[in-house]
Amino acid sequence: MSSQGLKRLSIAGVLAIHKELLRRYGGPCSEVDMTELELIVRAEWMVRDPNRKRRARQASQYAWRILKGRPFAEGNARMALAVLVTFLETNGIPWHSSEVEETVMVEEAAAGGITEAEWDAWVWSKMGK
Repeated sequence: MSSQGLKRLSIAGVLAIHKELLRRYGGPCSEVDMTELELIVRAEWMVRDPNRKRRARQASQYAWRILKGRPFAEGNARMALAVLVTFLETNGIPWHSSEVEETVMVEEAAAGGITEAEWDAWVWSKMGK
């Protein structure tokens, strides 16, 4: 895949994912800290690079920043995972992880139980090779 073929997530796309997750799983509050969300989606670390490892890092960073920045009033953990998987699959990279493992890792990351480097390594290990 060329660097020009890399697809990025838009704020509108991330908000659409959030709306769909609220519809599916519920939640009384749909508030979003738009300033924080814009910082996450438009961050400088989102450089275009055709390298698989770089794309894994980008996906990982979308999720990590959502988990740590908490731009959504609720549902940040499920949003982090949904955005990570959406980014990978949009860029033609399959994701291979069980729901149980995803839940454990997202909860660990959100609670500060793992480092950013450990999170990145886990994401890399779950990408289709």
